[in-house]
Amino acid sequence: MINPMDLTGKIYLVTGASAGLGRQACITLSQLGAKVILLARNEKKLQESLGLLEGSGHSCYAFDLNKVEELEKLVKKIISENGSLDGFVHCAGIEGTNLLSKTTYDFMQEVMRVNVFSFIEIVRVITKRKNYNAEASIVAISSIMSIRGEKAEIAYCTSKGALDSAVMAMAMELGEKKKIRVNTVNPGWIKTNMYDKYVETFGGEAEEKLKCRQFLGVADPIDVSNVIAFLLSSAAAKITGQSIVVDGGWTVN
Repeated sequence: MINPMDLTGKIYLVTGASAGLGRQACITLSQLGAKVILLARNEKKLQESLGLLEGSGHSCYAFDLNKVEELEKLVKKIISENGSLDGFVHCAGIEGTNLLSKTTYDFMQEVMRVNVFSFIEIVRVITKRKNYNAEASIVAISSIMSIRGEKAEIAYCTSKGALDSAVMAMAMELGEKKKIRVNTVNPGWIKTNMYDKYVETFGGEAEEKLKCRQFLGVADPIDVSNVIAFLLSSAAAKITGQSIVVDGGWTVN
């Protein structure tokens, strides 16, 4: 029987690959046979992620996504050294738990550069002719906060709402012209550093409220990386322009 989730021979670029969901996405893709190109700021943590992958042929690049103007040169280098891509997963993101009164313009700019503008720039470059393979798929990690909001996450919520809108526009343009699929995954709270920081800031009572809100539980990174792999695979061949919610029941509670 053919496994539609088999990614053998596929090549994927993953940002935010040094920790959390990005690291788990790389692991999951490697377990399904893909060659993974890891991108993040921290060289040491990238090497740690690289060591967790199955198979061979993976590579990593240390780069700060704040430098959006330098991304085209980097992406072209990545493709020249690794070959044309079958897909791209944007897991990189800045959250920054801050009340509105403490949210500065400079911080908002930084969040938008990493969470949104870098994604758009990478997609712009990789979707040029010869940079991608047939039936390529792009997945951006958004958040349920783009739909429901969250206290003290004004910058993060704003960026994820923009990401959702960008993906819908991309799906229309790239699907019609190039047959490239573009989707988001919108998780609820995941057991990552962002979750730990939120609980540390607002205390155990806030954590209990989150757990009650997500009655299926706070997600492990693998719960979301499996959905990423599905969207990249041929099993999702007719899915594009969608936001796939993985929120443990938050939106129906």
